[in-house]
Amino acid sequence: MLLKNFGVSEGANGLTINAGDVRGTITISSERAVPGRQLGVKAEFEIPAGWHIYGQPLPSNYIATSVEFDPETVSAQSFDFPKATPVEFKSLGETLPVYSGAVRAFGRILIKSSLKPGEYKLKGTLRFQECNDQICKLPQKIAFEIPLTIDPMVAGAK
Repeated sequence: MLLKNFGVSEGANGLTINAGDVRGTITISSERAVPGRQLGVKAEFEIPAGWHIYGQPLPSNYIATSVEFDPETVSAQSFDFPKATPVEFKSLGETLPVYSGAVRAFGRILIKSSLKPGEYKLKGTLRFQECNDQICKLPQKIAFEIPLTIDPMVAGAK
């Protein structure tokens, strides 16, 4: 709740990825969890003036912005990106959904219930393609890891 509504959380854990001109910050709502717990996720992007990254829906020859977590530690995930702005690219003869400036997306991950207590790396991949009105840079596929401690389940009170 705090992560989504106010951009902060108690014990939040994250990292910043500098990928050329685009900067992305991925934050999870807690650095600790028990197996089967749901955590909030926030992804923030800073895109320099004159450039954009793509949203959805998008033709298959473009790369939409996404954050995906590895199924090694996550059993389910969802992300809600804001509605992208449709921009007409006359030279391409297409109107495409884009993000520019600062963008925030929120999601949820469900930690696998089979994880044993211990220290883990919550692995994921950030994908996007940075373009301007003239050129597109090569698509980016950036792996990341966020430290996560899995605590033991505590038996309920009798």
